[in-house]
Amino acid sequence: MKKIFIYIGFSLSVLTNTSCSDDFLEETNPNTISAELYWSNLEESNANLTSVYGAMLNNYLISVDFESWRSDITYPKDRDNPYQNALPWYRKTYNNSVKDYEKSWDAMYQVIWRANQVIEGLNGMEEEFKSQDAWKHQMGQARFFRGLMHFYLNANYNKGNIIIRDKSPEKSSEFSKAVSSSQEVINFYREDLEYAYQNLPPKFKEKARVTAGTAATILGKSYLYTKEYENAKTYLLDVITNSDYGYRLLEGDEVKLLFTSAGDFNDESIFEINYSEDHQQQDGTFDEESFFNRFARYTAPNTAKGGAFMVPTAWLTYEYSAEQLDTNDPRNYVNDGNGGTKLRNVSLRASQMIALVNDENTAYYGASAANTFTSFAGTTFSYFKKLSNHDRVTSEEDILETAWKSGKNLVLYRLADVYLMYAECQIKTGNIEDALFYINKIRKRWGLLLLGPSDGSTHDFDEITYTEQSLMEHLMYKERPLELCNEGYAERCIDLRRWGIIKNRFDDLANQEYYLTNYTTQAGTNRNKSLIQKGTSPDPSDPTITINEFDEAAANYSSDLHDYLPLPISETLYNQGSLK
Repeated sequence: MKKIFIYIGFSLSVLTNTSCSDDFLEETNPNTISAELYWSNLEESNANLTSVYGAMLNNYLISVDFESWRSDITYPKDRDNPYQNALPWYRKTYNNSVKDYEKSWDAMYQVIWRANQVIEGLNGMEEEFKSQDAWKHQMGQARFFRGLMHFYLNANYNKGNIIIRDKSPEKSSEFSKAVSSSQEVINFYREDLEYAYQNLPPKFKEKARVTAGTAATILGKSYLYTKEYENAKTYLLDVITNSDYGYRLLEGDEVKLLFTSAGDFNDESIFEINYSEDHQQQDGTFDEESFFNRFARYTAPNTAKGGAFMVPTAWLTYEYSAEQLDTNDPRNYVNDGNGGTKLRNVSLRASQMIALVNDENTAYYGASAANTFTSFAGTTFSYFKKLSNHDRVTSEEDILETAWKSGKNLVLYRLADVYLMYAECQIKTGNIEDALFYINKIRKRWGLLLLGPSDGSTHDFDEITYTEQSLMEHLMYKERPLELCNEGYAERCIDLRRWGIIKNRFDDLANQEYYLTNYTTQAGTNRNKSLIQKGTSPDPSDPTITINEFDEAAANYSSDLHDYLPLPISETLYNQGSLK
């Protein structure tokens, strides 16, 4: 069950904030408390802390849509009728006047602003409160979010040279502030995250809250980003092995819980943004203080006014379709319709992550298979499942009065990500055997062919002797994108950049050839031009058969312009210090 939200509104000196959390937020409305009294106890400061969690609800903050179009994993709608607003991101023609990422920048600094309010309020308390665990836990959460936002901004904007906001401005002159060097930003956010790691508990009763394990995950990721692999391994291994956190990979039939409402806050989850469809239903679709998100509308087919705006790219769809199964895993066998069994058409991972025309064994929006719910027409041959409510309704309009309002949680970090980050560290430090172990832990739970020579167990292996280069290529082009697409913040864009392959990636994808063939369902229905194939099209002149992607991205991509997002034009116009 989803945790319960309540609404708390309060006014600060500059911002009027709303906030959310779960059932630990049964607090008095701070609007009724005077400024002198507000910080008099930890119950009141805890109410203010909820405004930080509330700011995370802003859809623009994570920006799953444009960061996905900006990478290599998502195409904007139909190939013959693309979503125009997404084309600048997909074709790499965007610049610093685009409002989308300016709103993301602003949303992150709003979280920072609110976190600073909490930090300053807690620091102003009497010593009797500062000695209590509750004080440290609140401070740890506030500093985690301040550190997390600086981490995001550093990883994705202006070559890491962004503005450090370590306190709330008290006068207008303090709003204008110069950018700091990337290393200064890194030092700053790591200090915040380290404080959170040292002072937060391994668990909270309220699962929506961040913990020491969440902080360890981000610290490990930050060191991976800067290629400090030994430091990264320390934090990542703690997340993997520390039983106090309670993390574990979902395995067996439990894998069907991933990215479903029934799987909210499961044991694999490290951090989710907790949305809800039960509160403030009257809020507008683009009210960024509301408890719902728009991501389901962006990924679901057959919703009001057209299909999905975000669909898997050809290469990603094909790789999901082509995953090889472990023939010794009984989960991979299904009814053949004649009293016997046969291997599944697609892997368990593919079934859980995307909708495919030939996946005959997975329900989708109440239908027995996706091919009975949607025709896979119009050069749209796959759909993302992660962000939709396909597991519990027959249409996204069944959630609220419009498909634009979804209460589905946004999963940012899972233990699977930590396993793959740790495997990357092992590859980069020459330990191929351990890297294979952690990659295969992920593959085994999905019933996939395992990598490397056989180990004597009853599983299928590919019998390949991997080198650092070949295993790293597998991690970059298959394992991480297939396991983690549309999770985290701008993960795929940042990964491609930090690996130094982003321009070559778009060039390579522009040269890859795919085409569509017809597929006849088990029920005997023909789905024209719905099944993706790799290779030269039998009719290159037919754009509804031939699939060409990333030509414009390959032609337009410039490392100087596109490796990082530039400072938003609003920041350079109104914060004169930012240009210093």
